[in-house]
Amino acid sequence: MSDDSQPPPPYGPPQPQYGPPQPPPYGQSPQYAPPPQYGPPPQYGPPQGQPQGQPGPPPGQPPYQSQYQPGPYGNPQQFGPRVDPKLVRPKAMWIAVAWGVALLCLVAGIALFAGGVVGTAGAVTLQKTFAAGESATVTIDPADQPVLYLASSSQVHYTCRISGGPGPARLARTNTSGSLTLGATRWQLILVINAPAKGDYQVTCATQEQANARFGVGRDPASAAGGLLGGVAALILIPGAGILAAIIVTVVIVVRRNSHRKRLAAGG
Repeated sequence: MSDDSQPPPPYGPPQPQYGPPQPPPYGQSPQYAPPPQYGPPPQYGPPQGQPQGQPGPPPGQPPYQSQYQPGPYGNPQQFGPRVDPKLVRPKAMWIAVAWGVALLCLVAGIALFAGGVVGTAGAVTLQKTFAAGESATVTIDPADQPVLYLASSSQVHYTCRISGGPGPARLARTNTSGSLTLGATRWQLILVINAPAKGDYQVTCATQEQANARFGVGRDPASAAGGLLGGVAALILIPGAGILAAIIVTVVIVVRRNSHRKRLAAGG
């Protein structure tokens, strides 16, 4: 009688085996034990709920949350009630009126400047010339500040007189020195004509020497320069004043219209 009993299993910790593993007994299939587990399996990639490229929170702290909260969409901006432009005061037509006045000032300045230039051009010409010993009828206007000129190639002694006209006129010497150069002839101012009113006067001049002397009636060059300066001043000051006034009126009207529009929109 055979004893099929097996020896009892050993107790205590398994003894380490050295050398190659022993095959199982004949007739028994090998048994494999699962590999030992050391902690949780490693995780690869960012944790769930954590965006890539952003470091996670330190251990023991809750995950970060984005502070950006998208605002509501689809809500249109609310504007105030629409105001009828016809109700806004003052009316915008006053801006057009102001700039129309500025345009008229510009035209007036240009006209006055042109008048000054024309007057200056007339002052550098002689109204009428005549030879020594002759008499000439000349229309004289005191507003033009008329004077008498002499052109001679040599020094001469002259005598002149004036007659006719609506009243007595006289010739007077002047300390003002003036001259005109017309072409190749130089005219020297010699006498001032004092006429009481505008009219036709007869002027007669003669010389003691037998010289080729000529006389002429014209305007004082100083008055011509004053007319030109007045024209330049008119060209600058009058349009400038008109444009400045138009700018001020425009600003005032725009500000007052905006204020009135806001009051209307608020129901005031």
